[in-house]
Amino acid sequence: MDKTFDAEFKLPDLPISTLENTISKYLDSVRAVASDEEFENTKKICEDFLDGEGVKLHEKLQEHAKTQRNWLEKWWLDKAYLELRFPLPYMNFAGCATYQDYFWPLKEGTQLTRMAFSLHIVATFWQLLRNQQLPPHKSGAGQTLSMDQLRKPRTAFNTCRIPHRGMDELANHFKPRSDGYTPSHTVVICRGYFFKLNLINPKSEKPYTPPQIEKALQNIKDKCVARANAADGVAALTALDRDRWADIRNHLIDLSEINQKNLYEIESAIHVVSMDEEIVGQVFEVTFTGNPTQRWRDKCFNEIWGANGSYSSSCEHSAMDGMVMVLFVEFTMSVLKPCNGVWMGSADCAEFPKPEELEFRLDEQVYDAIEEGKKVHQTFDEDLQLIVPSFTKFGKLELKKLKIVPDVFIQICIQLAYIRLHGKPAATYETATTRKYFHGRTETCRTCTPELEAFCEAAKSSDNNNDPVVIELLRAAHDKGLALMRASSDGKGCDRHLFALAIVAKEQGLSLPALFSDPMFEKSGGNGKFVLSTSFVGYFNCSGGVPPMVDNGYGIFYRVNDHKLPYVVTTWKHCDVTNNKLFAAELEKAFVDVFKMFESKSQ
Repeated sequence: MDKTFDAEFKLPDLPISTLENTISKYLDSVRAVASDEEFENTKKICEDFLDGEGVKLHEKLQEHAKTQRNWLEKWWLDKAYLELRFPLPYMNFAGCATYQDYFWPLKEGTQLTRMAFSLHIVATFWQLLRNQQLPPHKSGAGQTLSMDQLRKPRTAFNTCRIPHRGMDELANHFKPRSDGYTPSHTVVICRGYFFKLNLINPKSEKPYTPPQIEKALQNIKDKCVARANAADGVAALTALDRDRWADIRNHLIDLSEINQKNLYEIESAIHVVSMDEEIVGQVFEVTFTGNPTQRWRDKCFNEIWGANGSYSSSCEHSAMDGMVMVLFVEFTMSVLKPCNGVWMGSADCAEFPKPEELEFRLDEQVYDAIEEGKKVHQTFDEDLQLIVPSFTKFGKLELKKLKIVPDVFIQICIQLAYIRLHGKPAATYETATTRKYFHGRTETCRTCTPELEAFCEAAKSSDNNNDPVVIELLRAAHDKGLALMRASSDGKGCDRHLFALAIVAKEQGLSLPALFSDPMFEKSGGNGKFVLSTSFVGYFNCSGGVPPMVDNGYGIFYRVNDHKLPYVVTTWKHCDVTNNKLFAAELEKAFVDVFKMFESKSQ
């Protein structure tokens, strides 16, 4: 069996699309959202770009790519993440595994037992990763995929985003065993207090058992509950904008060497675990928001456990994409399923890890900043609106019988729902993975196409379900969507290429070409202005979500199960244009209508 990271260097370099292909893809997406006049103007701008500036920039990019196996990697990390100054609650992604649907229904009194089992599984997965005993991940088609997001320089484990003025740093402390030492502790946050907890027994070099970890967690909880007040809430500092947090972090370090040590213990930990006091009803709400003194937003992997045994996670996005956490959730399911979520090993807990409290030294300047962080978090909390419905009339099996690609089907329905609700098409982002390439991450698949717009316009009325013309338009939209996703996964989208060309222009000291200042650039989604920000989680046992990209936008994550289509919709409450409940109603109506159209075509 190949070691976990051995296959990485066998993967092909990330390709650069031809300039002609990129502009063709871009114009296609503009055509779907532009008037005739707007489109003709943009078309002329693109023709000029192809005949002049674009060619020169593309040649410079090709020169850059000769020295980089992945020409996008550093630019994407720096420009799309580390240079952004927004508070992280607006940028992190949320995850929610479905353990409660199978083994762990919400129930008071289960928090510590489940936390302990989960931490044991984290330590087991982490150790397999350290020993390179996890097989390289493969796509459904059997292609080997990049595992780079599970090792240095960025990984889900032992990694933290460190604030600095102007541009943050991604600090990673994970190494394969053959490369040296890696910290083996986690940090537990309870009532705002911090505790360092080792997950690997130093004598046996094996993960502590769930009963041993549970005893340590009980020790932590007893200490915190016995105290009259919650802690000062240092974690709320991570909700500040990045420059402000950078200044306060430097001040914390100047105050005391103890603070510097505590920050290192948090930032180098395998992950952070929140032992919340709240009884959770809607798991996703506390994942996105929750108590700011219980979330270290900089940490790449933050587990969140509610008082009634609910599980979710909050992840800092710069180090990794959501599919990395999907791998971990699937591993967890493989451990929990055979034992139905109940530990079947030794119950002996005489030997258990001793928690070490991390106590900060604070002054009035820090206390004021903590209150400021709480207010930033509260503003986000009060503005974000989300719902987590599940459509149960059909799912993957029924769609496959009709020879429909489930992901493309849902994208068609999302656009139809939006047009029915808002009367116009919306620039749409869907995540496409490029992990079949060296250090590959993502490309944008612009799913709002002229073919899809034509179908949606014809299908706005439900009366057209059996119209042969509408059904042919549907098939054309489906086939175009499938081809676009395949091209995007092959590195032949348009967004990452255009992103790189703009950076090349800036680095060469050149003015940005007119293509980037054309209003249609942002109207079609450029500069992160997609009205619909969507992602297909897959056929797995977890859900995810992100806030909308723009004020008048929607964030839509969805997965496909055998007989249901669960999804998450986010909007901003301050926007009086969007409405996630009405959108969900239109989406489920579109599910039914489009399914009937495919069904009638197959008969």
